[in-house]
Amino acid sequence: MTFRQKIFLSYVIIFLIFAIFLYPLTTNLVEHIHQSHLIKRVELLARELQKAPSEAALIELLKKQEALLFFRVTLYNPIKGYFFDSKQEIDSPDFEEESQNTPAEITEALKDGYAYAVRYSLLFSEQMVYVALKFNFQENPYILRAGFPNGQIVALTHDLTGTFLIFVIGLLLLFSLFAWFIFHHLTKPVYAILNSIRPFQEGREEQIPEIIIDNQVSEFGQLASTLNALSNRVQYQIETLTHEKNEKSAILESLVEGVVAVDTSLVVIYMNRMAEIFLDVDQQNVVGKPFSKIGQPHCEELLKRAQIANEPVFSVMKLGRKARRFFDLVAVPSGAEGGAILVLQDKTSLHRVIEMGRDFVANASHELKTPITIISGFAETLHDHPELSAEISHEITQKILSNCVRMETLIRNLLTLATLDEGLPDSRLMQGDLIDIVEQAKQMTRSIHPHAHIAIEEIGDSPFTLRMDSALFLQAIFNLLDNAAKYSKPPADILVRVIKTEEAYLIHVIDHGIGIPEADLDRIFERFYAVDKSHSRMLGGSGLGLSIVEQIIEKHKGKIEVQSEVGEGTTFVISLPRV
Repeated sequence: MTFRQKIFLSYVIIFLIFAIFLYPLTTNLVEHIHQSHLIKRVELLARELQKAPSEAALIELLKKQEALLFFRVTLYNPIKGYFFDSKQEIDSPDFEEESQNTPAEITEALKDGYAYAVRYSLLFSEQMVYVALKFNFQENPYILRAGFPNGQIVALTHDLTGTFLIFVIGLLLLFSLFAWFIFHHLTKPVYAILNSIRPFQEGREEQIPEIIIDNQVSEFGQLASTLNALSNRVQYQIETLTHEKNEKSAILESLVEGVVAVDTSLVVIYMNRMAEIFLDVDQQNVVGKPFSKIGQPHCEELLKRAQIANEPVFSVMKLGRKARRFFDLVAVPSGAEGGAILVLQDKTSLHRVIEMGRDFVANASHELKTPITIISGFAETLHDHPELSAEISHEITQKILSNCVRMETLIRNLLTLATLDEGLPDSRLMQGDLIDIVEQAKQMTRSIHPHAHIAIEEIGDSPFTLRMDSALFLQAIFNLLDNAAKYSKPPADILVRVIKTEEAYLIHVIDHGIGIPEADLDRIFERFYAVDKSHSRMLGGSGLGLSIVEQIIEKHKGKIEVQSEVGEGTTFVISLPRV
């Protein structure tokens, strides 16, 4: 219900209450006025009678006045009794019968000076109103009594009451109408203010619009100005807070760490993009819900410990099975609110470096240990058995030399990887011909695998020039061709396709060898990794060739991909930007 409706309803209720109590009050008021009027008329008549010179003149005066003023007039003297009545002869039997008992109004008037009574009249057979007034005439007390039919008075009272009520009700309605128009005019600015604010209240506007009042000097105009000023200040504060929130959100979103905030009940209230990625959840599905929905009990336990201890709590967590990721976790209580913040730092690369270093040392030691053991064993044999034949000694010597070459190759590869890890300076990059490099790698491979068939296919216009370290790039192509020849049934059939496009050079090394299982494709570029270790060692491999290839290609800002199918062959694709 609106304010105006409340005011109107209040007016209606007050009007009804007033109307209910107005009728009896008006009736009593009219009766009192009429009674007072009758008494005054009797008093005026008594004053006129007092001017009469004699009783006879007094009676004549009454006869003249009573027809004009009253319905019945009676004159009474306490000593003489009744000696005048305007409606009956005093000596008549009916009058004597009626006046046998002195009426109460005369008795009361003799005592109090005047009396007012309503009683039944035997003469008129109806209710009569009598007004009795005591006055002195020629130093003798007289009672002047005037009578009126009560029915006429009641009818007159009702008429006056009705007229008065209609007048008063009309006046009230007119007053209410004027009051309503005045109130409507006075409250019009209030409704203008409410109508201006309502779109914001209903959500149709994002901010409170400016309130415009015609009379800016009035109190409502000043109120509107105050509200506009407050609205501007609130909007400024909202914009400031929104800007700060956006800045903080942008900072949190730009972090490489995952951030999750929870309240006292461990309900998620914020999660940045990195936390979504790390925890493999959708922010929209977890914000506003318990942290347990994320499905990381270790993180949940860490947040609880931080809340209870009210201090930072640290831990390490490993996620994933195949592609494992390592995280350093920090749970920090968030002040007096009782919540907590979880920070996830991805330390996978660090852990991988540590694991790679550990594996590198273990694998290098293992790869060096085997040839050293072989060399040591054959050397002891030669030392302990000088009588061996020249043929056996030559065979042993060949095996010692073969393992020395194997160790030399391993050490050279390790030194190459160490050099690549330090970086490739620009001073070593010079313009070189890709076709010439591929041709050299082909000749090197044919010297080791003379039965291999290696074809080179050029697609694009010459020249095929590129800024590169020719020695390293030659080693990369040779490693790919050497692997293709080693892991193919002789005679190996290898195709090197060099494609020149507007943006890059593409080098495809295609063989029809034994292929690589799908489960090993993601790891073949790891150091010391071999798909079939026994077969690799038999062929003199150390598991570093493809790792060196990947490092060389990456140092030239390129990338290498592999496609393979067991029993069908393998294709390596090198992509190098033309810069």
